[in-house]
Amino acid sequence: MSHTDYYFRHQCILRKLQKAPASLEEIQDYYELECETHGYAFSFSKRTFIRDKNEILSMFKREIGYNKSLNKYYLEEEEIQDDFGGRIADTYNTYLALNMMESIADFVHLEKRRPQGMEHFSELMQALKGKFIIKFEYEKYDNSDATARRAEPLALKEFESRWYLLAKDLKDNTIKIFALDRMSYPETTKQRFKADKNFNVNTYFEHCFGIVRPSETNAKPEEIILSFKGNKGKYIKSLPLHISQQIIKEDEKELQVKLLLFITHDFVMEILKHGDEVEVLQPQQLRKSLKTILKGAEQYY
Repeated sequence: MSHTDYYFRHQCILRKLQKAPASLEEIQDYYELECETHGYAFSFSKRTFIRDKNEILSMFKREIGYNKSLNKYYLEEEEIQDDFGGRIADTYNTYLALNMMESIADFVHLEKRRPQGMEHFSELMQALKGKFIIKFEYEKYDNSDATARRAEPLALKEFESRWYLLAKDLKDNTIKIFALDRMSYPETTKQRFKADKNFNVNTYFEHCFGIVRPSETNAKPEEIILSFKGNKGKYIKSLPLHISQQIIKEDEKELQVKLLLFITHDFVMEILKHGDEVEVLQPQQLRKSLKTILKGAEQYY
């Protein structure tokens, strides 16, 4: 059985248990029906299910429990949401749904803007996995010529449909972010590097909105309180701006949320995107900065 078949079975088990607890027989019946629908070979037993339980815990951080009195399996509550596993699962389930249709053009409208640089993804993944130094040419958007770079790749990060490489630039031994669409001729060298055991990409971006992090080593995240007016609050509640988002007030007129973030250009642009449906309550310095930006924009209208 291929890895695709295993992954398909894992997703079938998760989808069934996300709806409601189920017995082994109910899970098997659901999986058999899904195999018939999508054209996968059906193979299921209690032994494979036990193995699947362990693999699902390892890959997706979702634990499957068992209720003896009901004779049913269920999904344990998530203590920490697994963004990677969840996003991969969402993409895979979308693919399965679209693959059922002979022609999707009349039913599904896909985003026409496609980021450039995705052709480098596989090369960079191999370098990341093997901890190989990479070299490439990089062009900034300030009209400067492309420059040759050598770097130690640390992670790939997605933001607003673009992908970025987090890497240590060996020119000055500084951690930087490189957009894949501005990268040319990436090449994996045969030279390996020793990863810093103290570096954690999740910690690095913990208080960041987007890809920008303050260059100052002593920079600290700030407590930000935003007020969203009317129905905008419902959107912000259903799709939080950041993992640190906490609701501190909610009624028919507004939704107030608290965030702990570095105040960066990416975050300021996000606030401006919501126009007159959002007000910054604190910090005062952020209010002043936005006021200056909005006054400057008046000259164009």
